[in-house]
Amino acid sequence: MLEDKSKDIESIRKRWDEHSKRYDEWYETFEGAVEHHVDWELLKGYLPQKKDAKILDAAGGTGRITLPLAKIGYSVTLCDISPRMLDVARQKLKTEGVLDKVEIFECDVLNLRFADESFDFVLCWDGMIEAIKELIRVTKRGGKISIFLFNKCGAAISKFLKDPDSALALLRSKSNYVYHDEEKHMAVSAEEARKLFEAEGIRVIDIYAVCGWMDVLSIPEKVLKSSNWDEKFFRQTAEMMLKLAKEPSVRGMSRHLVLYGEKI
Repeated sequence: MLEDKSKDIESIRKRWDEHSKRYDEWYETFEGAVEHHVDWELLKGYLPQKKDAKILDAAGGTGRITLPLAKIGYSVTLCDISPRMLDVARQKLKTEGVLDKVEIFECDVLNLRFADESFDFVLCWDGMIEAIKELIRVTKRGGKISIFLFNKCGAAISKFLKDPDSALALLRSKSNYVYHDEEKHMAVSAEEARKLFEAEGIRVIDIYAVCGWMDVLSIPEKVLKSSNWDEKFFRQTAEMMLKLAKEPSVRGMSRHLVLYGEKI
């Protein structure tokens, strides 16, 4: 069993090492840039007021969030299972002159190398609900936590046309898993996420619906993949997505949920 787990971890590491070569390219497209903007706008309202707060960016990859946090003065710990992803992050941080603000560790988010209650704010934006016990363990009491989750309803909608049986199984709670980037992840509804986190001692502050709105808005593929765009339309799209992210009545249609909570 331990050998099988070791093989799984190694295959995940190799896969993300390969992704590192092109991972940031998506965020240079219209779609990626808008989603990053929305993620950041939501995050800003929850960041610690004191810049000496300890922040963990778990499974933080190439430093998409670590970099802007470091640039506005926070000291951040970045960890990821992929050494190549971390190499990309390290180079970006060095180029921007903030490498000294960040500690970098290679480790599995399911087995973090940090002591209990080490951080004031813990982020994990890799859709890893299976890691919540570890993420909560390293969060200080009174500290904040943010995690991306696979949205059960959104996953069912996206797979319905190709596989109605699997889509309905998700909604009937006969299955709780989806596959993304060749990895198996648990998918939950907003209410299931709330109950799960509250049972682990987290006061849920809010749950937002993020990612996947481009399909709903019917934005042409040519625009989504473009690296040059009209700034007015970018601002309009970002504002629309922020409104949708905060609107509970359409929450089920998003690809991901992002939960913000406080450890009590």
